[in-house]
Amino acid sequence: MTVPSLPLAALLTAVAVVAQDAVVDVPTGLATRPLVPDVYGYSIEPVWVDDYVSTPLAANLLRAIADVTGKPPPIRVGGNTADQTYLHETLSTGNASVAIPTPLTARQFNITPAWFETWADYFPAGTDLVYTLNLNDNASAWANGVAEAEAAHAALGDRLVLLELGNEIDHFINKGWRDASWGVETYMAQFRNLTGQITGAPWYQQAGARAPRFQAGVFADPPWVPDQQDEADDFSIENLTRAERPGDREIVGSYATHLYPQSTCDAERWLRMRLDLLSNHTVLWLVSNRRFESVSNISQYGPQVAAADAAGAPLVMGETNSVSCSGKSGISDTFGAALWGVDYVLGGAALGIRKTYFHLGAQSEYSAFTPKPYALRNETLAPGIRANWYAHYFVAKVAAPVDDNAENNLTVAALPAANSSALSGYAVYAGEEKLRKLVFLDMGVWNGTAGLSNNATLRATDGAAFSAGERPTSTIRVATPWCAGAGVAVARLTGPGTNAKSEVAVAGVTFDPSTGERVGEEALEMLTVAAGGAVEVVVRRAEGVLLELAKGGCEAEVGVEVSGAAGQAVGRLWMVAGLVGAVLFVLEG
Repeated sequence: MTVPSLPLAALLTAVAVVAQDAVVDVPTGLATRPLVPDVYGYSIEPVWVDDYVSTPLAANLLRAIADVTGKPPPIRVGGNTADQTYLHETLSTGNASVAIPTPLTARQFNITPAWFETWADYFPAGTDLVYTLNLNDNASAWANGVAEAEAAHAALGDRLVLLELGNEIDHFINKGWRDASWGVETYMAQFRNLTGQITGAPWYQQAGARAPRFQAGVFADPPWVPDQQDEADDFSIENLTRAERPGDREIVGSYATHLYPQSTCDAERWLRMRLDLLSNHTVLWLVSNRRFESVSNISQYGPQVAAADAAGAPLVMGETNSVSCSGKSGISDTFGAALWGVDYVLGGAALGIRKTYFHLGAQSEYSAFTPKPYALRNETLAPGIRANWYAHYFVAKVAAPVDDNAENNLTVAALPAANSSALSGYAVYAGEEKLRKLVFLDMGVWNGTAGLSNNATLRATDGAAFSAGERPTSTIRVATPWCAGAGVAVARLTGPGTNAKSEVAVAGVTFDPSTGERVGEEALEMLTVAAGGAVEVVVRRAEGVLLELAKGGCEAEVGVEVSGAAGQAVGRLWMVAGLVGAVLFVLEG
């Protein structure tokens, strides 16, 4: 049904007016969701795997995350070219793989079983791998997909934890790969056919409990934004789980959806690409459609999470990034995108999205790191690390186990009184729901004059418009139940400005753009809990802070009070945003 909506600009203006003096305490008993150590992962386009594994850059970066969290990031090998991938025993070129005509313009990707072996041991030990089978090719009783699954498992072993059947299957009609009858019913019939052949194969039976399960769904179109949907169909996690049988659920390990909040794919969406709309917490929750009406962004996935939970498997954001169709330099590769990435992953986790996979292409403008030099728009870009990578390293510290206890499972909740367009906050709990960490992100825009360039990004998009005056700061006062005198460590996600492409760090730590090796010693600030559990921290405009209670400190639930520039529009804005999300939820349901 059509969802009534207000223009987003009008909503933001109205909220700003009523929220100037808002100071709101956080209620006790916040609903929390799991925060797993590998909450932040990557999805690599199949044709670009060879480039990524040809240098140590990606492996070193991923290992740095594992050093913090105790668990490497999950890696999905999938994307548009997954449904154009064909397995051959050998290739006439003698290669393990070949993209036709090139990886950048591939219409077909031919591989051999040896291709899986080329990347089987590249990723850090303990990496969970997801591989997307070709569902487009349904000729010969799915022989190609069945063979792909066997070859992948033969090379990857129990590191292969999930198989996907096709990529963004709700675009198959538009691509000419299925007729108008394509929908949940026909998908489930084909799902059962292909998975039945795979699970009945000798190799799968012999693997037993270590055999890969299946990541179902893999839908691209946002549920509540009809004018961003490529075709008319009934695909949703809700409809999919309604159509499942008990036997289907026994082999499903997770459900996947995809989301890109901005896009270069068409002229209409191109017009609303803006960095200040990406690095904005309210827009993260609400997004305007092509008519600039307010609809839902991550909040639209609430019903999808509930459906997945009811079916007994988590929902993941199986492929995402800032701007679809390979990103937009000047937006995707900035410090603003890093702040957005942190907010996006933690906001999704607090909603119940278990993991978020950021898509990578070796020549994509949104990629957090690129392994080789390449030419783009009359420039030559160096291999290297972009500002948005530091979102991952910061989230790793948020998701890291406390007290060096890898079994101390964490949960996360969004803080209602620390959420506005310019401020986002999260509470992280451990053990028996004991508060251990707090995250605050100042999402306000500050365009500085330093860190504007990065050899791995386009020079043409370096910042040219700057904020006037001195960079503002805010004081966040947190009323906690932590014991007076307890220590609190502060790690900052810092950059010269929202528009910065370089000089970004997490607690003073940077990474060598050539090797991916960590550079510098961690520099944590220490605060002391004052009487009554009060903790006070100063945050600059466009900055993130992680507050972590030191070992031995009292642990409990939290209340929050915010003041200063970032806190001028706090509690009531979140209440309005949450109300709009709730209304959309009811109308859609």
